[in-house]
Amino acid sequence: MIRGFRNLAAGLGVGVLVVLGEGVPDPYEAILRSWLEASTHLNRFQAEFQQTRHLKALTQPLVSTGRVWFSAPDRFRWELGDPPQSVAVRSGDTLLILSPRLRRAESYSLGGNPTGPARDLMGLLDGAFPRSIEDWKGRFEITGVSTNQGMLRLDLRPRSPAARKLMPVLIVGLDAGTLGLRLTEMIMVDGSRIRSEFGTLRTNLPIPSELFSLEVDPAWKLTRNESPP
Repeated sequence: MIRGFRNLAAGLGVGVLVVLGEGVPDPYEAILRSWLEASTHLNRFQAEFQQTRHLKALTQPLVSTGRVWFSAPDRFRWELGDPPQSVAVRSGDTLLILSPRLRRAESYSLGGNPTGPARDLMGLLDGAFPRSIEDWKGRFEITGVSTNQGMLRLDLRPRSPAARKLMPVLIVGLDAGTLGLRLTEMIMVDGSRIRSEFGTLRTNLPIPSELFSLEVDPAWKLTRNESPP
């Protein structure tokens, strides 16, 4: 299931959780504070994305499209493929991962594993719309900030040792003018890379509540787990 959590984090744009590490020089601190402040007014989010996965075992990258929905504080839905090959739905402390082709589902409780790497990644996903700088200090350190072709690039390193065992480097690309999310790239511990490039982001629009439903077709095989691996 570790691979599934990698895809989940990448597809959802985990990179939009940015914290201010100590020593961030001006003017970058002002830019980041402005972006974080704007995020507090975003309660819903939906977007399409293109995901490119560079795996060490393959000579050619794998390219897929996907969609993501988020509703504060803790509901999201992530789909990869058209029709979806993988679906992840979170509502509160429950995560449901669906494999439509196999007609299988796995349910996880997120409340009982506060230190595991998957829990750390889910914590990062909670930060898609960070509410305050104080809440997220210590999550990341910023190792580099640059601009290129109208994009502000942030190079991040997770502070959590458990998170770094899966993802030692996270790159976030923001529109230099609007600070809207343009891309995320996760560099995994084995050297593989997962890059998600986002299309038009739609914010604060109504999202049907059924998209976040945790109900599973009785004909599917359902496995229940206390916490992610």
